[in-house]
Amino acid sequence: MAHLSLSFLGRFQVTLDGSPVASFESDKVRALLAYLSVEADHPHGRGVLAGLLWPEQPEQSARTNLRHVLLKLRQAIGDRDASPPFLLITRGTIQFNPASDHWLDVTAFSDLFNASQKHRHRRLGACLPCIRRLSQAAELYEGNFLEGFTLHDSAVFEEWSSVIRERLHRQALDALYHLAAYHERRGEYDQAREYAVRQIQLEPWREEAHRQLMGLLALSGQRSAALAQYDACRRVLAEELGVEPTAETTALYEQIKGTREKGKKGRREERDLAPPLLGPSAPLHNLPPQLTSFVGREAELTQITERLSNPDYRLVTLVGPGGIGKTRLALAAAGQQVGMFQHGVWFVSLAGLDSAESLVPAIAGVLNVPLHGGEEPDARLLAYLHDKEMLLVLDDFEHLLDGTDLVLDILRGAPQIVILITSRQRLNVQAEYVIGVEGLALPPPPRPSPYQGEGVRKGVESYSAVQLFVERADQTTRSGFALSAETIPDVVRVCQLVEGMPLAIELAAALADTYSCADIARSIRGTLDFLATTMRDVPPRHRSMRAVFESSWGRLSEAERRVLAHASVFRGGFTQEAALAVIGHQLPVNSDQLSVNSDETGQSSLITDHCLLSLVDKSLLRRTASGRYEMHELLRQFAAEKLEIGDWRLET
Repeated sequence: MAHLSLSFLGRFQVTLDGSPVASFESDKVRALLAYLSVEADHPHGRGVLAGLLWPEQPEQSARTNLRHVLLKLRQAIGDRDASPPFLLITRGTIQFNPASDHWLDVTAFSDLFNASQKHRHRRLGACLPCIRRLSQAAELYEGNFLEGFTLHDSAVFEEWSSVIRERLHRQALDALYHLAAYHERRGEYDQAREYAVRQIQLEPWREEAHRQLMGLLALSGQRSAALAQYDACRRVLAEELGVEPTAETTALYEQIKGTREKGKKGRREERDLAPPLLGPSAPLHNLPPQLTSFVGREAELTQITERLSNPDYRLVTLVGPGGIGKTRLALAAAGQQVGMFQHGVWFVSLAGLDSAESLVPAIAGVLNVPLHGGEEPDARLLAYLHDKEMLLVLDDFEHLLDGTDLVLDILRGAPQIVILITSRQRLNVQAEYVIGVEGLALPPPPRPSPYQGEGVRKGVESYSAVQLFVERADQTTRSGFALSAETIPDVVRVCQLVEGMPLAIELAAALADTYSCADIARSIRGTLDFLATTMRDVPPRHRSMRAVFESSWGRLSEAERRVLAHASVFRGGFTQEAALAVIGHQLPVNSDQLSVNSDETGQSSLITDHCLLSLVDKSLLRRTASGRYEMHELLRQFAAEKLEIGDWRLET
């Protein structure tokens, strides 16, 4: 199937299967292709097309010319050999085939721009998915529509192309303006300047772009250049439009000028570095810098970003078991949001708190909100947040679920606050949007042949679970680490044994300097305690998988512990019926638990069923679409140990 690529943003360029098409007989042929492809949503009458290209000629002559030009166009683009054809031709009409194998930069640009306008978000400049769309659109816009291309003998075609050109030009300027503002808010001044300069190149008298560039130069410390930019702006406005800069541009100039003069006198204070019209000199956030790379999770990041940008989702909870990478995922997602919230992105670690009463002081401490005074701490925090636009990241919420009311109070009382939570258990409120976090992507088992060959190695290494193991092993081994035909099967086996759990992969990879990958895989199958580390900068709760599981175990009720321990006898998952048959009669039922018309066996089954759902809610069991329950293999080992040492072993 032949692929036709049409580029009209800038110079007229056409390629067929990657090769330039240079066999256009005339500009009329090019004009017909441009018009038909841009206006491909409906058929065009032959008389209309003839009048478009030869408006001054008699209709019969124009129609004869159209037949000749159409023939030459079909020859140039290989229409007769294309399947489906590029052109849909009848006796009375001609239409560019929207279903043909083609790409048109004008359509791609317009689709991206229009999608950003129609997308639901708090505002365009604060929507990362739309910023990405605009960035792609800006890359496509290599110049004005059909730049340098004219049909001097057709005012009708020129009028049509002028209307299209102006519309796309305005859209490009709008996209570039938003991109410059986005990068400025993130403190990425070099990238922001590039977008501001591109606006001025497209439209030298665009005052908003000159103002953006002035501010960016000032924020970068180039105040003399910023003042010179004002002079350039004033000059071009006078020459092209006969006007002076607006009051806003002049006020910015005076601020920059005043800041520079203070600096010369040696009396510049820190606050002078970011005068009000220039905005903050650095993005507002307290996200802790990460010392290791972030691997994978592209789909999850896209989903989180989409939700955080949508005003309908102001409470997003990342739910998953301990060690699954919720915190790193939340930090990566929050890092992408820096600059999107006027009052910043703020990370609040809750791991060290022992009660929900500590929530308010913890959040207030991060935001530097003083709580002393006559007001209650809750009221003082809510009053501070009321008119703020910010993203709050509350990490490790599972042991503070009694503080859910505070989260709801913030959402109700501060309409521009968005909250991202990580937890092993959902908050279970209507406002919550839950995103389940699972293991990293795993390669399939080697069937029917083992992993061999360079292509296979690269394919295996493309899976994020393997990437993480290789990167971390390379960091910790003295001689470095790389996948080879010998190590691939064992590395894959390690990743599969831990089901892609990032913490377990990192703990395993840290042992690669001492053990072979085969030994690591065998040891994981043998004992849970093998996955442990003594690294000083790893929090105690993450230094072993046992510590992670013990943390969750300590928060379970007695009945939940019994059900989880007994469920460890199932390998490969189990049904509700199997669980009730094996586990149900193991649970003690007090006489006061029995309901009217309910025998002890029935009540025990109800308790078991309730515990199963509760364990799913706490990320200790998974429930598939078919209704089966599954348990992570490492957790199953842990639960089996608890069953062995407990005083409630299975009765036979």
